[in-house]
Amino acid sequence: MSDLQIFYVGVDMSMESFVSAYGKNPDWTVETWQNRVEGIAAFIKRLKELQTPDRQVHVVLEATGNYQMRLVYELIEHQMRVSMLNPKQSKGFLQGVLLSTTKTDAQDACGLALYGLCNAPQCYRFPDEQLLKVRQLRTYLGQLKKHKGQLVSQLHALDYHIAPLDFVVSRLKAELETCESNIMDCEKELHTTSEAHYEQAYQLALTVSGIGPSNAQALLIATNSFKGFDNAKQVAKFIGICPTQKESGKSLRARGSIAKTGQTHLRGLLYMAARSAKRYNPACKALYERIRAKGKCHNVAMVAVCNKLVHQVFAVVTKEIPFDPAYHLKYQTEQMKQQHQA
Repeated sequence: MSDLQIFYVGVDMSMESFVSAYGKNPDWTVETWQNRVEGIAAFIKRLKELQTPDRQVHVVLEATGNYQMRLVYELIEHQMRVSMLNPKQSKGFLQGVLLSTTKTDAQDACGLALYGLCNAPQCYRFPDEQLLKVRQLRTYLGQLKKHKGQLVSQLHALDYHIAPLDFVVSRLKAELETCESNIMDCEKELHTTSEAHYEQAYQLALTVSGIGPSNAQALLIATNSFKGFDNAKQVAKFIGICPTQKESGKSLRARGSIAKTGQTHLRGLLYMAARSAKRYNPACKALYERIRAKGKCHNVAMVAVCNKLVHQVFAVVTKEIPFDPAYHLKYQTEQMKQQHQA
């Protein structure tokens, strides 16, 4: 098994078609396929032709919303290796390695194949059907709330209009009423679907002081209940709340910030949870006060509290043990005893 060769195939997706590339740089074989059932079937047939007993095909592509999900599903169904990259991963690699002034689908596909060859990315784990439903509901709910905010802003602006038209105002109010009704229905459906699927993990996450239903639900859905994560640091990096450092020689000493590689909405929910946790979660409260005592600003301390919350939720869910608010004090007492004994 150690002699098995991995043959990387890069795929650049779009709505109507996708481009595949394989071979060696710069002699790539580039082909275009229709992003339909027939085109995907033909592509998988080609991959099976490239695969031999001592050579395993591994497809590398970018996460592009829903356009690639049918292809990824079929690849996994046919027991093909596939990796789905964050666009930031591939963009940085393509710009830094290829150093090209042009951008085409074929070039992107070649770059993704080269990325696989250089970095050997991990295989993607396709989420189960229930999780896909929950994610669709969350996406739809986010769109509804965004639309509601736009309607409220339009009505507020019309209040300052010198001659607001009754027809426009009445239609906007009716649309707002419908939007609010859809939000309520979607939230009920989301709560029912997600709670049935994540019942144990969801209830465990809620035991952490500061974590509410929205926080727990968003965190578990985004991370698939922490499946595929070995530790909480990987989760923090995935969400984008891990600190960054920018230093080079003597000239560059940029102020650090968080990575911001994950979902903005999820980071916002965690920040709101941290506001509660720094008051009612003993470990988070002690951490916040300790960092502030060192002269660090409020935002730095809050990011640290967000990280602490992620560690706590990860621990209770993966170990299947409810959160113990007194654990922090017990740990401190045990540490003091060990220091005295030493």
